[in-house]
Amino acid sequence: MALKNKRNLLSFDRTKETYLSKISYQASGSQKGVLLSIGNFENFCMQEYGKANIIPDLLESTEVERFDTLQLWINYMNNTPTKRTNKPLDPATVKMYFSRVKVYLHYMGIKLDVQDVKHELSFKRVSEEEKYGLTLDDINKILDGIYYPMKVQLMCQLSSLMRVGEIVQLRKNHLVLDKENIIVKIPSEIAKLKKARTTFFSKEASDLLRPKLKTLSANDLVFGSNDDGILAEQNASQILRRHLKRIGLDMKNSKDLNDITTHSFRAYGITKLSRHDENFAKKIAGQKGYLLQYDRLSQDDKLELYEKYEHELTIDQTKKDKMRIEKLEEKIGNNAQKDDVIKDLMARIDLLEKYANLKT
Repeated sequence: MALKNKRNLLSFDRTKETYLSKISYQASGSQKGVLLSIGNFENFCMQEYGKANIIPDLLESTEVERFDTLQLWINYMNNTPTKRTNKPLDPATVKMYFSRVKVYLHYMGIKLDVQDVKHELSFKRVSEEEKYGLTLDDINKILDGIYYPMKVQLMCQLSSLMRVGEIVQLRKNHLVLDKENIIVKIPSEIAKLKKARTTFFSKEASDLLRPKLKTLSANDLVFGSNDDGILAEQNASQILRRHLKRIGLDMKNSKDLNDITTHSFRAYGITKLSRHDENFAKKIAGQKGYLLQYDRLSQDDKLELYEKYEHELTIDQTKKDKMRIEKLEEKIGNNAQKDDVIKDLMARIDLLEKYANLKT
């Protein structure tokens, strides 16, 4: 009898509200995504069955009826224009919505086997667009004349390989300022995968950022315009979009999405660094798949490795060439051709500096 009372004491009804409470520890963006997905499912249920909550009916239905209902929802997403875009959801978004609702249904007692989902449900194939490769020429055109704080943010994002959602939540006390390269200690609470990591701003980007840092208190946001990370990320994206439109670089792909976004700057940095050391690039970018050997490197060792390839993440051509000369001096050593190589590069730098002076 006591056991029965204990079970009654511990039991409670699982509802959408208790599920949302369960995931309340997740990032706000993730929670919003879940709400959006469940809302889409409930809109379908209201339109198809006259009520938003059909969970009790699904619990009492057969497995075949459940999968038939879910297929109807998938078809609904594939064919129903949304209010925001007046177009049906992209196939990749349909799969993402389904994955979120599948977890919600599991919580509510409706467990769907992976193999059954694979064989019973049909999804449109997700088309993959060829990504636009940002060039150094593109970067210089974008940075020339853009809102200055945004210029500094983009250069810091490019050289640190940070996500925009991370960089807009960065605070001054996350930075180590006692070296030429600013060291960035990304805390777990703002990292996308909730794993703290260390990255670096290039000397070029660090020099641009230091004057602003002198005006900030320890806990002030460095780049973000709002404590709400999602809103700050949206603000940064809007500033870039408006600027791209002004300079004629607002190209769209076949899905009517912008070819160039804030992510393009991170992708440029990852691409450049990966050509030299793919695992190190993944490590400082916070991507999965890197070798654990980099976790054992000290901060100074990581910085030394970063500086080895830093010229690839430098935008100013004169600075890039000077950094290459330094690397060549180390590499060539006492080679008889050393002086000729350096003379050629120095002549190139002189020409570039003269050209820059003529422009100004």
